[in-house]
Amino acid sequence: MRSYLLLVVMVAGLTVRAQERPQEPKPKYPYHVEHVYFPNTKDSFSLAGTFTRPDAPGKHPTVILISGSGPQDRNSQLLGHKPFLVIADHFAKNGIAVLRYDDRGVGESRGQMKGSDIADFTRDAAAALAYLKGRADVDTRKIGVVGHSEGGAIGLILAAENPAVAFLVSMAGPGVNGAEIIMSQTDAILRQYNAGDSLIKSQMSYQRSMMDAIMQEKDTVALKARIISNAKKQYGENAGAQKAMDEDRFVQTVSSQYLTHEYLSIVRFDPKPYFAKVKCPVLVLNGDKDIQVISKVNLAGWREGVPKATVRELPGLNHLFQQCKTCQLTEYRTLTETISPAALGEMTEWIRQTTGLRK
Repeated sequence: MRSYLLLVVMVAGLTVRAQERPQEPKPKYPYHVEHVYFPNTKDSFSLAGTFTRPDAPGKHPTVILISGSGPQDRNSQLLGHKPFLVIADHFAKNGIAVLRYDDRGVGESRGQMKGSDIADFTRDAAAALAYLKGRADVDTRKIGVVGHSEGGAIGLILAAENPAVAFLVSMAGPGVNGAEIIMSQTDAILRQYNAGDSLIKSQMSYQRSMMDAIMQEKDTVALKARIISNAKKQYGENAGAQKAMDEDRFVQTVSSQYLTHEYLSIVRFDPKPYFAKVKCPVLVLNGDKDIQVISKVNLAGWREGVPKATVRELPGLNHLFQQCKTCQLTEYRTLTETISPAALGEMTEWIRQTTGLRK
């Protein structure tokens, strides 16, 4: 879940050499790896991905990995890390098949990322599910979804609307509406970077004005006018911004971030209507050091909305489920760990138990 503030902050960080990612698997893999294509028939284009499964014959429990916000490849590559590659490797070694795929318009997948939103990405995930149901090596009674961040929202919608989803794992997926997530995220990031009380107060007021505009204005023209007006007001009150760039550039930069279809769908997404419709087993994970999807806020929503869900707050982990040190956003890139073994273990054992791999 990204805000304008987050996008600005994350451009910082040091370059880390590829060999400093010790969890990344290297060929030759001790499991079957297959490059696949499958159709999104509703939107008339194909998606490309990688299917991994244990070498043992037969039908296997299978997971669809769904990435977070922004254009992501099948490995969910971000800041030098490939978390979906690491997850798929771990699952395949533990008896669980995995389909991970390039987002629409990314890598070898067709379609267009620009202008797409949560509803579009949910149709892509549904296409992945339909594809798996036709594979002879997949146990079609045991196909589940693992979604990270925005992918958790997509997985929730898919599980609520499609009974073929046998289980759902939410990795920092939203438990409250998007506006609440962005507000709590903004506060946490500012405090993490030791912003003063006056700055926090002004930024929270500014962010609230943006969230209110997005939630209240359904007319595109009226919404754009309010976003631009809010940005101009912020510029007029921000001496630092005035020194960095002229007003037109500032307003254009800010408004373009808030007005993308994906961002609007994130802010407007409310998980509550979907919670009651989910009938499959659910595992919800959040790192207690996550400053993008705040665990205290998020997990409370899941506990209330899906009382039977297994909810775990994992100590010391950030939004990417890394064991963090400073736990600041700029640290993502510098950590050598791609994903905590604790998070991998929680997911793997729960899926194995839920699907009957472990009695």
